[in-house]
Amino acid sequence: MEAEKDILQYVRTGKLELPPLRFAQVSEEAGDSELRPDVILQADWQGRNFVFVGEVRRYGSDKSVSEAAEQARYYAERLGVYPLVIVPWLSNEQLESLERKNVSGVDLCGNGVVIVPGEVLVFRTGQPNKFPTSRLIRRVYEGTSSLVARVFLLRPQYNSVSDILDEIASRGGSITLPTISKALKQLEEDVVIDKSSKRIRLLQADKLLDRLKSNYGPPKPRDLVRCKLTRKDNASIGPIVFDAAKDSGVRIVLSGESSANFYASLAKEPIDILYCSDIASLQLGNRDVELDDSSRFPNVELRESDSDVVYFDMRSKDGYNVASPVQAYLELAISDKRGQEIAEQIRKKIIQDVQTALQERSA
Repeated sequence: MEAEKDILQYVRTGKLELPPLRFAQVSEEAGDSELRPDVILQADWQGRNFVFVGEVRRYGSDKSVSEAAEQARYYAERLGVYPLVIVPWLSNEQLESLERKNVSGVDLCGNGVVIVPGEVLVFRTGQPNKFPTSRLIRRVYEGTSSLVARVFLLRPQYNSVSDILDEIASRGGSITLPTISKALKQLEEDVVIDKSSKRIRLLQADKLLDRLKSNYGPPKPRDLVRCKLTRKDNASIGPIVFDAAKDSGVRIVLSGESSANFYASLAKEPIDILYCSDIASLQLGNRDVELDDSSRFPNVELRESDSDVVYFDMRSKDGYNVASPVQAYLELAISDKRGQEIAEQIRKKIIQDVQTALQERSA
């Protein structure tokens, strides 16, 4: 749908439905010259009819849906009918939020919740979004755009867009000001941040982590090498590998999964998974190390990737470049049951750090 008028036309021609309910326009007028709701609709069920005042929005962001719900409830109370939100697509999370508010919501994809207290409750979800352009920026929680979201978990308040750009650059990310501005607009619409003339502040760390997790997918490596590395003095191989990367001018970092033991209580895994920007340039042959790329028991897996998300905010610990807590959380959160349990430990620490930073700001 290109605009709200197109959605209204769709609704007024009787196409809006949530089986077993179908909505039909009652009249052009609201019955009160001071009220100008978008549309008045009637739904019939088992010989009963229920009248709804519908509030239409082109964008289905959390902020837009929440504002539409409040507007619909305002009209409904004054007209003695039931409130209804109409947008191109509603997520399961948004439907549950509307249900808690006792406000109905129906989209154009087959999802919705219709509530008539004490009489009707219809809840349908799971239909995909047929209107992806109804979001301001489609991939704000994935890829390079996700750096904007992630940086609020590292520092929850900024004074300007340029301040955010500088913070991302200082942590090894590369992004443009227009991309940051578009991402901030969507984060604000999703009620994840609050943006005013004086500050840009994180509102919901929990929600932000949930959105990052549901949109995260590990980068596909261009190349993958498994080998067994052994130092002749039997010491840790970490410093050798990372010194070689530094001398070769390539980026290298432990994966989030292999970094988990730096953020949670668990034993170190027998194999180190590392992301490397250029495996061929990583010169290990002249080091005090033996390399066996045919071993049945490798202790190193190198994944070649240039994706900023894996290198963003990496930290130096015990001779290793370690993935950020956020990256460790995301990789583990989409892994097996054990990994998810570890992810929860890291998640709690991330949220605790955010709360501490916000308290220090307000002190």
